[in-house]
Amino acid sequence: MQLIRYLHKFLKTHSLKKVNFCTQMPKDTFQMNKLIAMRQKRKLKMLQLANSTVRIKILGSGAHGAPRSIFVSTDHMNYMFNCGEGTQRLAHEHHCKLTKLGNIFMTRASWKNTGGIIGMLLTMQECGLPEVNIFSPHGVQQLVDAVKPFVTLQNLQILYASMNESEPYKDNVMTVWFVPITMASPNSNGSSSKLATETQYSVNTSGKRVINETAEAGENYVKGKKSKVNVDVMCYICKVHPKRGKLSVEKCMNVGLEPGPLFKLLKDGESVTTKSGKVINSKDVCTPNGPKCTFAVIECPEEGYLDSLTNHTSFSKYMQPTSIQEQEEEEEEYFYMFHFTPEKILNHPQYEKWMDSFPPNTQHIILNGENKCMGSEAVFKNQYLLHILHREIFPLLNEDCFKKDKETKNPNIYRARTMQEFQLQPSIKHTTDNQIYPKPKEYIEEVFEINEFGDALVTLEQNINKKTAELALTDKSVYPRILMLGTGSSVPNKIRNTSGILLRIDETNSIVLDCGEGTLGQLIRFFGKSNVGSILRTIKAVYISHMHADHHLGVIGLLQERKKYTNDRLFLLGPCLLVTWLNIYDTEYERISCLFTFVDNGGLYTQSHKLSQSLENVLYGILNVKDISTTCVKHCKFAYGVAITLKDGTKIVYSGDTMPSNNLIDLGNNCDLLIHEATMDDTLVDLARLKFHSTISEAINVGRSMNAKFTLLTHFSQRYSKITMISEEENVGLSYDFMYISLSQLPLLPFFYPCLKLVFNEYYKALETRVTARRMKIA
Repeated sequence: MQLIRYLHKFLKTHSLKKVNFCTQMPKDTFQMNKLIAMRQKRKLKMLQLANSTVRIKILGSGAHGAPRSIFVSTDHMNYMFNCGEGTQRLAHEHHCKLTKLGNIFMTRASWKNTGGIIGMLLTMQECGLPEVNIFSPHGVQQLVDAVKPFVTLQNLQILYASMNESEPYKDNVMTVWFVPITMASPNSNGSSSKLATETQYSVNTSGKRVINETAEAGENYVKGKKSKVNVDVMCYICKVHPKRGKLSVEKCMNVGLEPGPLFKLLKDGESVTTKSGKVINSKDVCTPNGPKCTFAVIECPEEGYLDSLTNHTSFSKYMQPTSIQEQEEEEEEYFYMFHFTPEKILNHPQYEKWMDSFPPNTQHIILNGENKCMGSEAVFKNQYLLHILHREIFPLLNEDCFKKDKETKNPNIYRARTMQEFQLQPSIKHTTDNQIYPKPKEYIEEVFEINEFGDALVTLEQNINKKTAELALTDKSVYPRILMLGTGSSVPNKIRNTSGILLRIDETNSIVLDCGEGTLGQLIRFFGKSNVGSILRTIKAVYISHMHADHHLGVIGLLQERKKYTNDRLFLLGPCLLVTWLNIYDTEYERISCLFTFVDNGGLYTQSHKLSQSLENVLYGILNVKDISTTCVKHCKFAYGVAITLKDGTKIVYSGDTMPSNNLIDLGNNCDLLIHEATMDDTLVDLARLKFHSTISEAINVGRSMNAKFTLLTHFSQRYSKITMISEEENVGLSYDFMYISLSQLPLLPFFYPCLKLVFNEYYKALETRVTARRMKIA
């Protein structure tokens, strides 16, 4: 009881401190505090109650363009192992609750494992989660620290837990042993040795390093030093605590025990002695405990790590018994091994022999780039619905990710697919045959059941045919062409990814305008694994409008994938902070500086270009454009809008994130296309101003003010993931992920809106109700 009272007191003090933090955020303080209090109450409950269910879910299979991640869900606490780009999007679609995520384990500090961690932490903070533990080899803390100049994580306490082979992590769900493996050769291509230098940090009494600058009330802190560490890969062996058997009151009465304190001891697995001196064991009065289960998470990135992994003694106890006596004494235990190992190493004779040394009933699950499943049905469903409206502007996505996986050598080895599940408690169940695939017949039937949709579709087709003939669109060039890769703001959801646009200038030259997390995955979904290489070769430049995480966290993944297909450097246009961040990553993680040439957006400032004439000529020549000019806009420090003028004089303007900006209006005067953010609807104008964004009407008015021939709206709040409310105008259109449209086809977009309202009928009605209520409140 003293412990409970202490925890109540600590959490009460902790929540008061969080109130002060929340006042610094442009959101509802009361709601934020309510969320935090709820999480803390749940944490207190977790400390008191045992779990009744434990499930391991495949979240990301590691397929080309998909993250590789497993998610362990329990009643009161969730765990995640590795967090690549796109992890939080899959977690959202498949209802993996991040609000209960308390521990994140990393096997290695590479972008494949950590590319989604910044976005994940931001989402967890937004959900009101008070703290999270990160277990990782050196590198992840440096990654999080490096983004502090442009990412605020002050409301989420991040604890970097110490890892010691002799001191496992233990909570009420499982015990985790740390298994470091090292490179045999001193010439490792992994993480830089610069990470092993001694640094100061704060250590609490439980041995956890704390990222926050101020210590929380109720904890004592001492100064410590981070010792030199040479380990850059960590494997984990996780033993799930068996579910305690239920106490039988009848059996207790039969052996002469009356209800009282001894019942609690017996229920907890202890033996007790009666007044008469009789010893009663827990197993005599309780039902049998649940099954014993252990799982291991393993990554062996290169051949040089094989000796360290295969000879590590931590795995010995789980290998096949060598004698008949050992086999008889061995208690049945379920063992799962999740292999984050690349295919080349997985097929190495030494690795195969090591896998064969475990008992035949050991379940091996492979998460690597040879898998096919990208994990999302929702993006395909949405595209099928839009495809009904126009087959060229909304083409069907490539279905490489639904192909059958490569065969494995025995039935106990599985190729991971998203949402395969391994239930460990209360009983053992496997659902390894889960398949995610599109169901076009169901989608189409669902839409055509909506009243008036058939008539609206006929009207749409008539309007499109009339406009196509009027403008002679069949004779127009398909270039320049726009592929919308991400049309949502802040965080991705299953319909809209974060910001990204592919501007295809011509068949061989392209530029990416903003590159949010998961942009590479979007390209692979659209073009397919077999064709994405040819598209990546056309991408000669990436433009980043500003340093908010949802606009640039996809750059590193894109750079690393692009280098597989071309040795040409990519021009990276962005704010000065971008190159600082990339240089830190280059120094501390993986070499990427050789993959790009950086151009400061300030050097392209309109009418005062500071680039050397030679660099400007090379940039324009490679992209096949006449001019690229930027201007400062009203959003955050170093936020820019951009105008790209093609050789034929076509002018395309992209706002980035901004309030209505006179600078942008001047830059985009008489442009052919304005792509402008429209984050909020018109009833949320105050919130839009608070966050330095534009409403829908404001974005449309900016287009009018600059005399833009067409305004394409994007960067919608996830409040409007399927549709938003606009007045129907001739030269304004809504964008969706995977909209692939030539500039000559833009006049067709306004005709889609009546059909879109019907396709997303229920969603639109709910949105209309909310907007109407806000308008009445304002009035």
